[in-house]
Amino acid sequence: MSNLFERVDNLLATLEKFFLVVAVMVMTLVVFFDFILRETVASGFIWAKELAAFLMIWVGFIGASLATKENKHLVVGIPEKLFPKKILPYVSLFVNIVVFGVTLLIAYLGYEYVSETKAFADTSLVLKIPLWIVQVIIPASLIVIAFRFVGVTVQILQGKVTSIGAGTKVRAPQTEEDH
Repeated sequence: MSNLFERVDNLLATLEKFFLVVAVMVMTLVVFFDFILRETVASGFIWAKELAAFLMIWVGFIGASLATKENKHLVVGIPEKLFPKKILPYVSLFVNIVVFGVTLLIAYLGYEYVSETKAFADTSLVLKIPLWIVQVIIPASLIVIAFRFVGVTVQILQGKVTSIGAGTKVRAPQTEEDH
């Protein structure tokens, strides 16, 4: 199960990295050429700012998901300062479960928001695309983030990780059996 989880997680990370590279390139090129056209011929792409804004939303949410995979998300390092090392795995487990629950709650609220936008058939001002397509990244990325917190929780339960505070996973000391 753990091996399958890691393969799925690594596949998601590869797709996220690919999307991030392409989206940032497209965003940069569109904004650059729009600027050049506006400065040289006083005309640009009317849709450039809207597309760049939509891509920025997707880059932000997918970047947050990838940061969770790479354990570079914001983490409060207070438990490492307050609790003895013996109980840090339990504190990290509790924190992971709470973060997992909150992430799923926000994903659900995001889903409700997207559903409402879809029901009202809201479209973007310039590109005229349905706004729910832009917003669907909110619940989707939060579900992936929750999935990744499940993976860390499993690692804690297996004794592979003792703490996730301060933005780093503290690996449990290896024994002879692990080699």
